[in-house]
Amino acid sequence: MAKEKTRLEFRFYDIPKGDYVLPKLGKGWEQEYGIGYGRMLHFHNYLEIGYCYHGRGELLIEDRTYVYGDRMFTVIPENIPHTTISAPGNICKWEFLFVDIKNFIRTEMGSDDLSTDEILRIINKRGTLKTAQNHPALNELILKIIDECRNENMYYKESIKGYLKAFVIEVLRLDEEREKAGGQKISQFIRKAIEYFTTHYAEDVKIADVAAHCGLSESHFRRNFENSMHMKPVDYLNMIRVDEACRLIRSGDRSIEHIGLAVGYDTPSTFIRNFKKLTGMTPQKWRKIQKESGMVRSGYHISAQKGWEAD
Repeated sequence: MAKEKTRLEFRFYDIPKGDYVLPKLGKGWEQEYGIGYGRMLHFHNYLEIGYCYHGRGELLIEDRTYVYGDRMFTVIPENIPHTTISAPGNICKWEFLFVDIKNFIRTEMGSDDLSTDEILRIINKRGTLKTAQNHPALNELILKIIDECRNENMYYKESIKGYLKAFVIEVLRLDEEREKAGGQKISQFIRKAIEYFTTHYAEDVKIADVAAHCGLSESHFRRNFENSMHMKPVDYLNMIRVDEACRLIRSGDRSIEHIGLAVGYDTPSTFIRNFKKLTGMTPQKWRKIQKESGMVRSGYHISAQKGWEAD
């Protein structure tokens, strides 16, 4: 008998065109979280920033469990399964910001040091829980964005853009500090490799050519790339190709064969095999489910729900 998949719920939100942030604020978000849901995880189609003003309980992010309390905040990228569970009888006050971080970074940010794809890779690394005491700069920026959303004073949308940019920079700094502390700072050649993959993914990419572009032997390149990125170069290339294929499937009605060729696969069978490896299903099935619910995630039984609204 096949093992039953863990139930997972997709809760999607719509951010109005022209905006980057959808706030979920007010008294309705002061409640006992998790009642009736057990420990079922859910995920969203946008980055979620959550701020706990008071209360205590557990925060589950994928396979990790955190204990949260007063003046703590979460940063959880899109598609990351998580849930909040109040301690029994504990009324917790949270407020949330859902952020179209991908569109914001690609539209509003530029850097001489990092490409937009590299910035997104860092921002979307993993979900986390932080304290105001240990991360005062991030804490203040989140509260500033919440205040701008709540009050909607003159020019508040422009103000939000400024605070969001500062928020992204603080997350990048935090990642840099973590890498230095762990002795795993991404070297310049890794950055060059990522740039190469993101620029040439639609071509017939040879790992030997990428290594030469970075000034390394192929064996040295493969070893160092895997140590830094925790995946093989070819797996990273396939991830970029499949991510772009998903975007093309969402944005039009081109044939699956045409999309496979457009993202760098020579044959439909190679495209389908790699797509299924990363998403858990064929491009045809992904397209069908995408039209119905807007998202998929392999390894779970998924039900799609419109994102919660406070009562």
